[in-house]
Amino acid sequence: MTEVILWIHVGAGLVAFVLSGILSIVVLRITQVEALPRTFWRWERITQWITVVLAAAGVTLYLLGKRPQDALHLLYGALALLAILLLGAFGPNRDPKEVLGGWQVNPKWILFALNVFLWAMLGRGLSTGFFGF
Repeated sequence: MTEVILWIHVGAGLVAFVLSGILSIVVLRITQVEALPRTFWRWERITQWITVVLAAAGVTLYLLGKRPQDALHLLYGALALLAILLLGAFGPNRDPKEVLGGWQVNPKWILFALNVFLWAMLGRGLSTGFFGF
């Protein structure tokens, strides 16, 4: 049972890592957030749900006593969850300027930064989980 949960955890981490990297590139290539297609937002939500599955599997492993060697692994997981919560504020039916509350910044850069941050946290989580560094 523990091995299955571990495979789910690692698989979800790898898939979310790849998807968040691809989504970062897509956002970077689009000039306006309003021009992002619905398929982008669909993949964004899929990435968020995969990250939730990743976290649930990680918490389950932790509760079963399969603690990661590096305690920072837990921090990277928590920061990935924070990133998806912030990404959840954006969406296809929301005005990004309203979400930003008057900030004079292009929402494209916020989406790009959050996806890159998620990608980085997932990458660090994978590296500490696999290699312990």
